[in-house]
This record gives sequence, C-alpha cells and structure tokens, in this order.
Amino acid sequence: MEENKRVPEGECLLRRELDGSAGKPGLLLLLPAAALILLAAAAICRESGAIQPLYTGAALGGLFCLILLVRLLTGESRVWLLLLLAGAAVLRGVFALKWTVWPHGDYLTSWNLALELSRAGAGAWRGLVQGAGLEGGVPFALYESLVLRLFGPTLEAVQLTNGVWGGVSCLFTALLGEKLAGSRLAGLTAGGMLALCPTLLFSAGVLTSMPLYTALLLAGLWLLLCRPLTRTLLNHGLAGAAWGLCLVLEPGLPLPLLGAAAWLALTLAGRKRDGGLAKRALTLAVALLLVWLAAGGLVWLLTGAAPLAGLHAAECSLRSMAERVRVQFASYDYSWARVDGGTPAREKIVTTVMHPLLQSYLLGLLLLALWGLLAELRGLRRSALLPCALLLAGAAAAMVLPADPISNSWAIPLFALLGGGPARQLGEWTARMAAPEQKGRKKAPPLPAPLWVTKLIISVAVYAAMLALILIFFTGNGVFVYEAF
Repeated sequence: MEENKRVPEGECLLRRELDGSAGKPGLLLLLPAAALILLAAAAICRESGAIQPLYTGAALGGLFCLILLVRLLTGESRVWLLLLLAGAAVLRGVFALKWTVWPHGDYLTSWNLALELSRAGAGAWRGLVQGAGLEGGVPFALYESLVLRLFGPTLEAVQLTNGVWGGVSCLFTALLGEKLAGSRLAGLTAGGMLALCPTLLFSAGVLTSMPLYTALLLAGLWLLLCRPLTRTLLNHGLAGAAWGLCLVLEPGLPLPLLGAAAWLALTLAGRKRDGGLAKRALTLAVALLLVWLAAGGLVWLLTGAAPLAGLHAAECSLRSMAERVRVQFASYDYSWARVDGGTPAREKIVTTVMHPLLQSYLLGLLLLALWGLLAELRGLRRSALLPCALLLAGAAAAMVLPADPISNSWAIPLFALLGGGPARQLGEWTARMAAPEQKGRKKAPPLPAPLWVTKLIISVAVYAAMLALILIFFTGNGVFVYEAF
C-alpha cells in the first residue's frame, strides 16, 4: 500500500488505463488488424515483379543488418534520439535534393497556387483559389505558401521542410516504440527502420501533405500513450488538437476520429465506473472538433474552400473496395517518385531496382508488425491496440473514399512501431546464436531448441557453401561439384 501511495496519481492512472488488459473485446481490434497486415504481405508476395531473389534478398538483408547495427551502436543515452531526428531529416533532405521529383498533376496545381498565395495579400486569396480550380488540398497550399514566405519561393524550401517533419515522425516512432515494447533499444530500432525506409527516402521530394499529417498523427498518439505532461486532460486536449489539424489537412483520412472512437469503445472492459475516462474522452473529442472547426473555418473565410472540399465517395462495389484497400496497404512504389527520367543510372534504378527493393523492404516491415501483433494476443494491452484501431480506420476510409498510394505513408510508422519489439528480439536471438561457446564456470546457458535448430541449419548451409567454393576453385570449372550431385 505504501509503495502505491508513493507513485504519483498520474502514473497510477497511466498504468491502469494503458498497461491493463482490454479483455476479449480487444480481439475485435487486434485480429482484424493482424488479418489486414497479413493480406497486405500476401498481396506484395503475389504481385508481379515484387519478389526477386537479388533485390528482395538485398532489401531483407539490409533490414536485418540495420537491426543488428542499432543493437551494436545504441546505448541508454537519450542522445541517440537526437541523432535519429537529425539523421533522418538530413537523409530525407539529401534525397529530396539529389533524387529530384518535379510536381505533376494536382501537385503542380497546388504548387502554382502556393506560389501565387505567397505573393498576394490575404484579400486576393479567395479569387486565386477559385481560379486554380483545385477541388481539395487548399489547406496544404496555404501551408506551402507560408513556408515559401519564410524560406523563399523555391521547391527545395517545401521539400526540406517536409524532410524535417519526416525526422520528427521518426523521433515519435522511437518514443512510442520504447513505450509499447518497454525497451529503448526497441524504440530506436523502430525509428531506425522508419528513417531508412527506401519508400520514404525516394519520395522525399514529392510535394505532399503526408509528412506533416503523419507527424501530427504520431504526436497525438504520443500524447495519448506516453502522457509526457503531468495533467492527463491536457495530454488528451493536445492530442485532440493535433488530430483536428490532421482532419483539416486531409479530410479524406479521418483516421484519428474513427480510430480513437473504436479504441475507446472496445477497450472499456471492466471500466464502466471510471468517470474520469468519460471526461478524458470528451476532452479529446471536444478539442479535436474545436480545432477542426476553427482551422477549417479560417481556411473557408480566407479562401472560400469548405473543410470537406474535394471529398466524395468512390465506387462501392466489393471489387473496387478491395482494390482500394490493396492500394492503401500493399503499394509502396510511388509512381510520383519515378516519373522523371534522368541519367542512365537513374533510369536503371527506376526500371529495375525500385519496385522489388521498395516492396520487399515493406514486406519485411509488415512481417515484423504481424509478429508484434500476434505477440500481443496474451496481454491485449490497451496501449498496443490504439495503432490497430488507426490501421482499421484507414482501411475503413479506403473502402468508401478514393485511395492515393502515397497516402499510405502514414501507415509505415505504425508498421515500424509494431515491429520494433520483434526486431529487437530478432537481434537478441542472432547475438545469442553468434556468441562463442564458453567453457568452465562461465559456460553459457543452452540455446532453446528452435534457436539451436536454426543455428544448425545456418551452420550446415555456410559450411556447404564454403566447401562448394573450395571444390570449384580447385577443379577450375566446378565439374566435380556438379557430378557429385
């Protein structure tokens, strides 16, 4: 009793609300999310040209080496979080500058509108927006115009700013991964997998609102799950404000609203008497709606664009709905990142390397995320179910609204977040299998049977490859090896 009294009230509330089990109702979030990830992985495996021995092996091998490298380099210092933020932002900036992506289609219209808005006064904005004929995306055009006023009317100003938002997303992913897995190493691994994701690197130059949208989405998730502020209601209010801005930027992705509602509704088992929960949920909802109405109303006053401008339902046949979900969760080779030609080396990468490399890397992330979700079947912690709710909300939105492949970049941090714990475990197992056998009193504990079998198979394969190379070397053309089999 005395130990419980010493724990701050906010900390007790956090443990009770987030670390407790959601019970069987939590399966209604976890199992569909796991099925969604499994179907996305299967869709990539069935896609023509997505799986190639060379590039798929390189992508999965690179992901595995990244996991081992994070385990080798990182420690308990928080400096690694700052290095992750800076490194991810710089890397995206380099790709934005070196892998040039010129705006096309609606992106070009939005860019031209942003240039005009940055040069004109607020009184002329309504006429400029009406003349542009842009159905949606006006809030992001306003944001672009603000960036252009601050940093100059250049394409790089928006691209580099988006790179910073990408670094912020990696930082939030690391913090959330540490919270969910209970390990700073797991969090840094999740952030590292996101920072070096080739899909996000090659598309760093695309003028889209998704880097800012993703950073705001993860900020709200961080405020809800990590509770950095001592006043719980303030965390919920700020999370609602961040998610309200998300809805202003992308009304076609109502993820926070739908996801938070599903999470709160299905994780209330045994908490009906907790009046504080209703107060926190109401605070989140009120803040979200107020910010959405205030920001959307301001955009309408300045430009005449309604908060739901450009939002329209898509075809609702079963085939079209399934295709949109596939595009949203199994398509990570963005066409905008490969439309511009260039040097022969770039053409070679675009035509040969990008598709299998990008799809295979995300296949690895999807499998790690699926592993992480299945590991939650025992505990069904409330905190681990909120990312599931957001993924399902994205699937629900894709069923009824048009899906843009580049819009799935909000889901990649969630995959990395769910896969951070399994990635850390994979690195731990690899270290145990690679450790030399010790003798005497310092004899290492025996490996579990699955690890022992895996180590045996890998050892046999390596020794067989070495023997084959030796025989080929001494026989010239390897005829002896072929005859032996």
